[in-house]
Amino acid sequence: MGSLLRLLFFGMCFALFVQADECREPCLKEECAVPCPPKPCEPCPSVCFEPGYPTNPGCTPCAFNTSAAYELGPCPWNFWIDGSFTYWLAYQEGLDVAVSSTEIAAVLQSPQNAVFLFQDTSFEPGFKVGLGLDFDHDHWSGLLEYAWFRSETSMNQAAPADLRGGTAVWILDNWVSGQTNTAASSIQSRWRCDMDLLDGSFIRPYYQGTHLIFAPFGGLRAQWIRQSLNMNAQIFTSSNDTPPLSATIKNKSHSWAVGPRVGFQGRWHLGWGFRFEGDAAGSLLFTRYNKVRHAQEPTTTADSGSEVSAVFKDYNTVRADSECNLGIGWGSYFNCRGYHFDLLATYDFQIFWNQNMMRQLVDAIADGTGHSPSNLYLQGLTLKAQLDF
Repeated sequence: MGSLLRLLFFGMCFALFVQADECREPCLKEECAVPCPPKPCEPCPSVCFEPGYPTNPGCTPCAFNTSAAYELGPCPWNFWIDGSFTYWLAYQEGLDVAVSSTEIAAVLQSPQNAVFLFQDTSFEPGFKVGLGLDFDHDHWSGLLEYAWFRSETSMNQAAPADLRGGTAVWILDNWVSGQTNTAASSIQSRWRCDMDLLDGSFIRPYYQGTHLIFAPFGGLRAQWIRQSLNMNAQIFTSSNDTPPLSATIKNKSHSWAVGPRVGFQGRWHLGWGFRFEGDAAGSLLFTRYNKVRHAQEPTTTADSGSEVSAVFKDYNTVRADSECNLGIGWGSYFNCRGYHFDLLATYDFQIFWNQNMMRQLVDAIADGTGHSPSNLYLQGLTLKAQLDF
């Protein structure tokens, strides 16, 4: 009996030794311990499936989320660069400027059949550039991407006629500090919004089905947002003042922010290289408003030489961003899977929560308390090209 136990013991040790020896060889990756060999030459060797494109259960076991990162050569790391053309529309809540009314017999009437005047907006071009790297660690990849966007819109509006007759006027909102029901015959305004976004992310695409690929990602976002809203209103009075009185109002907001960003990407492959793609992401950012300022020049000769101004300086808070997009793409390997090229067109939606600190400042001046600041929005088309090498 003792001999049999000793025999079983030595047999188990031998089996473990053989198994351990078999496990060492694949982990050494000796083929990548030296500079990577050149990319494969013709004829192109066959593969069970091309990573990043549809597969089948025979190639990807169900028990493991097989990586869907593009594989271009014998070594596990690859680079890619991408560039995007953006055509986005920026608009912001809280940019209502005035409401229409009328003056009858030298008396300013309360608004009736009112038309509200909002700051005009328009689509503007921009761009994004990115640099990525596939890591030799559980098929993770890293991406650094920068987005540039500038928007500037202006308008010049005369007050619309009122059904009650009289003289049509605009009644300005509380952009004019210290005065109520300030009436203007016409208003000129200009809004500018400059944005710079820098995202650093780690991403791991994997197969969730034979045609469905998921890619969670997380990292950091840094952003810089600068805004200004300037207005000039021709003040209406019952007397014919020469020159006519005017109010000049200037508002600006400068901020920077940094914080974590997480998101999710999904790709549904249709065949022939085409796919549907959708992304969703959110950020929570420490935000500092270096300066939020409101200033206005005098509106009457009695106020000559006095300027009204107020400022938030070094205002610290936390802000959230949300974004999502949906689009269609096409991609393909070429040069015997030595390179990969991809095209993608998406329509994007982005929300920058509680960004309109200019409105919060003038509300605080008028009411003595600051209302919750309103949101800044972006939407529009993005056309992207990417090269993996």
